[in-house]
Amino acid sequence: MATITTQQQNMNEISKYDNGTTVFAGDNIIDKNKINKYPIVANLGSVFEQIGNGEFSDAFFAVATGAVPTPSSKILSGNVSNDGIVDEFEGPGYVRVDDNQITVIPPAEFVWGYNSPYLQAKIVPDGIDVINNRTNQTVGHIDPKTMDNDTVPGDVVNAETLKYWYNHYGQGSKYTLEYCVAGINDNRTYISPDMLREHFPEAYDYSIKYPTGSPVLVYGNNYTETKVASTYTYLDSHPQYNDANREYNAKQFVKAWNGTIIPANAKGCGRDRIGFSAIPEKDAESGMATHGVCPPARSLRNAVLSLGFALPVGMDSGRDAVLYGFSPSTGIKINNTLKYPIKIQMWTEGSGAGMRIYTNVYELIPNSYIANNTNSTNSTNSTNTTNN
Repeated sequence: MATITTQQQNMNEISKYDNGTTVFAGDNIIDKNKINKYPIVANLGSVFEQIGNGEFSDAFFAVATGAVPTPSSKILSGNVSNDGIVDEFEGPGYVRVDDNQITVIPPAEFVWGYNSPYLQAKIVPDGIDVINNRTNQTVGHIDPKTMDNDTVPGDVVNAETLKYWYNHYGQGSKYTLEYCVAGINDNRTYISPDMLREHFPEAYDYSIKYPTGSPVLVYGNNYTETKVASTYTYLDSHPQYNDANREYNAKQFVKAWNGTIIPANAKGCGRDRIGFSAIPEKDAESGMATHGVCPPARSLRNAVLSLGFALPVGMDSGRDAVLYGFSPSTGIKINNTLKYPIKIQMWTEGSGAGMRIYTNVYELIPNSYIANNTNSTNSTNSTNTTNN
């Protein structure tokens, strides 16, 4: 008995998900009602073939209805069962729809992308429109007079900040309310804020703290945080710049950079919306400077330079480590040239001129790599201490 002879069918008609959509184990990715079906009389051999392949639901359907669906083996491949159920891996896979088959690709060791505006507020003549930046559609409206935290979507900005923005900027100005993660390293499509909240809460909490364009690590599996650099500096005293303000600024710098994760071959900055105390400075073009950020910047700079990184954007190689005109948090950019992502840890101990400012850098190394190799810098658990 001959097996079924099928006609070419557009896989996009069968797939429940668009090409590149993130899926998880247990998700059903095909709509069986849309699969081509053929008379059982001419294709009885295909029923036995389906039984032999374990496609029992398709075989039962054929016997019950007299119509044989296109075999799943001709439609599906990769990490998906004959019934169209994603299986055989953990973490976020994604759907790839080709001309002839629907495939589910498992996640790489690390899945990461970049903060990209998803929902944006836009000032219009009668208030604030909410725009979906992916579709360019207006999806809501906010009345500035009655605006509160319940009417402002997302967790990036509160109502007070949005009111200030509305009152100080002109028509057409935009403000990001929610981020998605786009430009993902394995070429899947963007991950929406709703999916981040549901499946990757840590990545969501990270995303809302960092500016547009920042790399966001969405997923990593079976890795060890291995210390690869460790440095410290002292705040020291410069009373002409107000040591109390300097201490505040130093702690704000630490807050901005502590916990920052930068994937391999990516550039990252510190957190957004971190305030600093400006102090008059005749050498600065603006006439003001955030004195006190240079000691922690030296600690951070020396740590990353010890790993062979280039001098970060916005930094100087001297004692005054932060260049005028660059934000100490979002203006400094560090380029990770290691094999795997890095995580920056910063903290302070003590107070006043003797306050110590510490920086540790950890590389997130897959356990499978550690089992067979040293870490990618050949300096696992190394400690590089400086006192500047």
